[in-house]
Amino acid sequence: MAVAASDIITRSMRLLQALGGTEVPKADEANDALTALNALLDSWSLEGLMTYETLERSFTLQVAKNSYTIGTSGTPDLNTTRPIDIVQAYVQDSSSNNFPMRIISMDKWNLIGNRGVGITSQIPDTLFYDPQFPNGVINIFPTPLLTYTLFYDSALNQVTFAALTTLLSMPPGYERAFVYNLAVEISSMFGIPIPPAQPGQKNVAQLAAESLANVKRANIKEVISEYDGSIISKSYATYNIFRDAGN
Repeated sequence: MAVAASDIITRSMRLLQALGGTEVPKADEANDALTALNALLDSWSLEGLMTYETLERSFTLQVAKNSYTIGTSGTPDLNTTRPIDIVQAYVQDSSSNNFPMRIISMDKWNLIGNRGVGITSQIPDTLFYDPQFPNGVINIFPTPLLTYTLFYDSALNQVTFAALTTLLSMPPGYERAFVYNLAVEISSMFGIPIPPAQPGQKNVAQLAAESLANVKRANIKEVISEYDGSIISKSYATYNIFRDAGN
C-alpha cells in the first residue's frame, strides 16, 4: 500500500509525543521533517543492504570509444541516473552471445600500462567505474572494435518524496523503518527527547534500529563460494585437521 510523506511525518512526531491523537504538524514543521526524511533516504542509498532491487541497464558501445560519462548533468554520453556503484557487467554481440566483464577497482585500473584507444579488441573484458560527481564515468578496456551492447547492474537508489503529498509504495518492512528512523532524526532537529520506554518494552531508538536490521536481514543475498576445480586435487579436496592432510 502506498503511503504519503505527510503520514510518515505525522506518525513519527506522534512517536515522540510531539502531537496528540488528532493533531497534525504545522506547515514549517512538516517541511523541515520532509527535508530530514529525504536526507535520510539519500543516506540509505549508500548502504548496500538497504537496497531492495538491482537494476540492469544497457547501452551500445561505440567503435574506438572506451570512456562514457553517465548522469543527468549537462550533456553526458548516457543521460540516465548516475549509479552509486556498478556490481556486474557483460557485453552482448548481435547474436545475443554474452561475454562477462570483470569489474576492477581504481588501483587495478591504474596498473594497466596502456589504456589508450590504440589497444583494441573485438570483445572488451574489463570495466572500471569512476563514481565522479555529478556524472560518473564508465571506462572499458580494451577499446572495442565492434558495436557490442554493454549491460551493467547497479543498485537502485532510494526514492525520495517530492512533496508532502507524494505517495510511495515500498516492500514489506520499509514503512516501519521510515517512521521510526525519521522519529530519531527529527528528535534532535526539533529538540524533542525520545520518550522513555514502558517497563519491558523498547524505546523509539531501539525500535528504529530493530526495523532497520529487519530490512537489511531481508536484503542479504546468499553468496556461494566457488573455486576452479582444475587446480584442486580431487583426491585431497578437503583438509583434515587431525591428520594434517587432505581427506
